[in-house]
Amino acid sequence: MNKTLAVTAAMSTLLAACGGSSDKLTPAPVSQLFAQTNDSTNAVVQFIRNADGTLTSKGSIQTGGKGTNGVNYFMGNIVAPDALTSNNSLILSTDKTRLFVANAGDNTVSTFSISSSGDINLLAVSPTGGTRPTSLAYLNGVLYVTHQQGAQELGAYRVGQDGKLTAIAQYTVVQQDALPTQVAVSPDGKFVVVNGFLKTVNPVQPANALLAFPINADGSLGTAVSSTSAGIGPFGGRFGSGSLASSYVVTEAAGDTASSYSLASNGTFSTVSGPVTVTGQAAPCWLAITPDNKFVYVSSGSGTVSLFSLDASGKLTLSNATAATEAGVSSSTSSFANDSWISPDGKYLYQDYAGDDKIVAYSIATNGALTKIGEGPVTTQSKISLQGLTGT
Repeated sequence: MNKTLAVTAAMSTLLAACGGSSDKLTPAPVSQLFAQTNDSTNAVVQFIRNADGTLTSKGSIQTGGKGTNGVNYFMGNIVAPDALTSNNSLILSTDKTRLFVANAGDNTVSTFSISSSGDINLLAVSPTGGTRPTSLAYLNGVLYVTHQQGAQELGAYRVGQDGKLTAIAQYTVVQQDALPTQVAVSPDGKFVVVNGFLKTVNPVQPANALLAFPINADGSLGTAVSSTSAGIGPFGGRFGSGSLASSYVVTEAAGDTASSYSLASNGTFSTVSGPVTVTGQAAPCWLAITPDNKFVYVSSGSGTVSLFSLDASGKLTLSNATAATEAGVSSSTSSFANDSWISPDGKYLYQDYAGDDKIVAYSIATNGALTKIGEGPVTTQSKISLQGLTGT
């Protein structure tokens, strides 16, 4: 009993830091980066990615929806970094011609078109029928959305040519009012994967579940296959590519660990390595994998990016617990490293620092080491509500 109480107390402390198809269109050739402000009047911030990896601001465009303005539901509706407690709050379609943004403040998703010149234009703002949409995934003209509350927290929606969403079906994740943190599609297009972070928010109880929903031909989903995670509180996850397309690397926020798994054809996850402790860092929640599968970067509520190596079998090894970090704006505040994204050529890592209201650009060396090459201020209303990161 004493051990259980101690684990619960430690976990609560650590968790507090985390908080129609367009595929026929011509992909946008401009190298860009996108994030969302999550302001009350939500907006997409847009940067040009220069040839040397640095960023040039292209301004912002309103989503037509509302963000939470930094209000964090998981933290008891206080203003705190990582207000959406999620990965993938804005994503691109497979062909890079559509941008989707979750508006958690008014339960909608915005759809933008991306022109060949890189301009983004708002097409539609669609209600999801759920409460607090925070994570998105896309495949073959269908958008999958997870929500922070409700009896059925996962939804599937057909995307029309006009950008509007039409509901296909909704599904239960773990149990009612659980807190899923990420939805993703497996590289083979066979499963929608949801990370079951918590069973309940109050009291805090981890779900420790990785869910794989089989994808039917019409985009609807079959019965989920549930696998128990190796570590406590699976938060973020990324699949490898090529020979490691079935490898799934996961951050386990409550245990300060990361693990790697293999996804079988029947939807079960088996542990390959882990849980590996992210030494000295609290609340590792976000991650990115280089296109060559060699390096994994794990970002944490401590304001630090940790470097892991990934071998040919998908085994995860910690190489440098502090590969990059930024000081907070005050001595008592973490810079809070959350969402990150790696350029398709594997040369650059882009990192949100929500506590500093900025995005930092790093070059990636052949040994995975990071060198800061620049940054782009975001200027959110709350100064800490920056969320999501994706690019072309």
